[in-house]
Amino acid sequence: MLRKTLCRLLCCIAILCLTAASLTASGAEAEIRGSLSFDFSAADPAVTDGALELRQVAVWDESMTALTWCGDFGGAGLDAKDLVELDDAWVLYAYAQELGIPAETVSIEAGLGLAADLERGVYLVSQSVPFEGYRCVSPALIFVPYRPTSYSELIYDVEAVPKLEPLEDEPPTEPTPPPPPPDLPPTGQINWPIPVLTLGGVALVILGFLLRREKRHERTD
Repeated sequence: MLRKTLCRLLCCIAILCLTAASLTASGAEAEIRGSLSFDFSAADPAVTDGALELRQVAVWDESMTALTWCGDFGGAGLDAKDLVELDDAWVLYAYAQELGIPAETVSIEAGLGLAADLERGVYLVSQSVPFEGYRCVSPALIFVPYRPTSYSELIYDVEAVPKLEPLEDEPPTEPTPPPPPPDLPPTGQINWPIPVLTLGGVALVILGFLLRREKRHERTD
C-alpha cells in the first residue's frame, strides 16, 4: 500500500515537472526577439555612410498565426492578414508620411547596418535621404521572423538587402536644336533683262501707233 502511494506521488511530481518545463519553454519561445541586418557592401558604387528608416506596422500574436496593426497603421485601409510587400509598402509609407508617424533610424556604416532586439511582427523599411550616388531606397515590408518555403524553421535574424537604384552617370541634356538650312548656291538668275524688256515693249507699242497713224494719212491723201 505504501509502495503504491509513493509511486502515485512520484508520478504526480513528474507530471508537474514536465508541465512546468513545457510552460517555461513556451514562455521562452514567446520572448524570442529578432533582428534585421542590411548589407550594401557589394554595391557599385560603394555605399559608405547613410541611414534607413524603420517602422513596425504590425505585430504577431503568440501563436504566430495572426497579425494586428501597431499604433495608427490600422487607419491605412489595408488588411493586416493579407499584406503584400510591394504595393502595400508604398501605401503604408505614404500613410506614415501623411500622419507624421516617427521612425527609428538604422545607421549604415561601410555598407552595413543592424536593427536588433526586434519584436515579432512586420516592419516597414524606407529612406528619406539617399545614399550618395543612388536614389532613395523604395519602401519595403519585412517579416520578423519569416519562414522560407524550403525550410520549416522560423528565421528570426533576417538579412535584408533593399534594392538600390543608381543615379544616371550623366544628367539628361537639353534637346539639340535642328541645324539651320544650308545657304542655297546662286542659280545665275539676274534682273537686268526686266527693265530692258519693259522699255522694248513700250517702244513697240509707240512704233505700232505711229505706223497706224501714217497709214491713215496715206489713205486720206
